[in-house]
Amino acid sequence: MKIVRLEEAASGPLDCEENAFTSSEVFDILLVDGKIRLTARNVEQFTKTYAAEEAPTEDVESYGAFVNGALAGKIDLTTAWNDLGSIEQIVVARGLRQHGIATGLIDFAKSWAVGKQLKGLRLETQTNNVAACKLYLRNGFEIGGFDRFVYRTQEEVANETALYWYWFPERQNSKNN
Repeated sequence: MKIVRLEEAASGPLDCEENAFTSSEVFDILLVDGKIRLTARNVEQFTKTYAAEEAPTEDVESYGAFVNGALAGKIDLTTAWNDLGSIEQIVVARGLRQHGIATGLIDFAKSWAVGKQLKGLRLETQTNNVAACKLYLRNGFEIGGFDRFVYRTQEEVANETALYWYWFPERQNSKNN
């Protein structure tokens, strides 16, 4: 796999055709001794499709993961006001999921953040995107918070809860020792 910076509109098919997931479970949030815990609950299978994003803003850097010369995944990165990098979007072609591409993109984002002397990474997902949440956990991210109301004004997603995930290099080093 090779990861390179993408020019504008180079990832159109990923943004438009592949930016969806199917699941038959969601997470419920519990607060236990001040810590956020997620418990999976089975639901009727559903598919969520994300609308194609407008062209990224000037400060967003898009990188593509290429496998055998074909675009297999994409990650959009930017810096946030609090000295963190922000993963704005990550998407992998459906036929290539579960092949390490998302993990490769996350590893790239970690190196990108460290190279820019940022203090870590943040991202947002939802309690209904269980596969993504499990991916972030496997890659050393921790839940920093949630927001039940952030989507409340958007009818089609009003019942979703946002989860905010964080990765800090020094926490990884202390966990590995």
